[in-house]
Amino acid sequence: MVHNEVRIIFSSILSLVLEISPYWITGLVIGSLVSVYLSGGIARKMTALGSAKANIPAVLVASVLGVVSPLCMYGTIPVIAAFGRKGIPSHILVTFMVSSVLLNPNLYILGFVLGTGIAIARLLLALLCGVLAGILAWMFLRNKPIFRYNRFAPIKKGKKTFFRDLLKAFRITGPYLLIGVILTALVNRYVPPQLIASAFGGREAIGVLFATSLSIPLYACGGGVMPLIRAWLAAGMGTGDALAFMISGPATKITNLAAVKMILGAKNYFIYLIYIVAFAFIVGLIIELNL
Repeated sequence: MVHNEVRIIFSSILSLVLEISPYWITGLVIGSLVSVYLSGGIARKMTALGSAKANIPAVLVASVLGVVSPLCMYGTIPVIAAFGRKGIPSHILVTFMVSSVLLNPNLYILGFVLGTGIAIARLLLALLCGVLAGILAWMFLRNKPIFRYNRFAPIKKGKKTFFRDLLKAFRITGPYLLIGVILTALVNRYVPPQLIASAFGGREAIGVLFATSLSIPLYACGGGVMPLIRAWLAAGMGTGDALAFMISGPATKITNLAAVKMILGAKNYFIYLIYIVAFAFIVGLIIELNL
């Protein structure tokens, strides 16, 4: 009996790995190509925004650059400090930071495992979340200090190669993906689909609120949660619930929050949290009510 259960779970894990690996590997390759060959161009365009006279076009560009940036939060924060020292306005940096933490080339490609529609919606929402954050920062905080640059030393430049960056990405994301696949196999085997459907389905507001709240403790790595979200969608999770989870999760995961608090300070840190959770809940609810 035990041997049979192990065989079934192992078979499920292998099947999930074979299904998800092409998206994961493609995303890692594209992310490393961007990191090695396009990071300099992203930095130059961000620096050029420091002299931008029009706010709306500037935050739009900053949001796109944030999504294209392959950096994790711990890579993004020192870069923001470096840009801030060059005089780039804080509201543009807010836009870049929010969009960057929500999505990167690797996560975007991996998101296609959930379907083209969800992947495109996630991209548009990451851009919108960054743009709206920048506009709100310009409207209400432009005369107040937002970032604390003195907490971060100037970035030390080192030579990066494609294969070194790719191996690093494999090493960092691989364990999380494997954990996610194992958890998904266990959920598929032992958690009744009706339980998941009842948690997320039916009452839209409660389902979206549950998904938004659940993302905070569960979201450890984008690659790791993707198999779980895929299984939940198959079991009855709504599209709005899934998107709310994927917006709130990366922005509020524990490892990212520590870095955010260091550069924002306590007051702006709580503003950031309220904004992200509110945005995730509202857009998730709007999508659920209109699908």
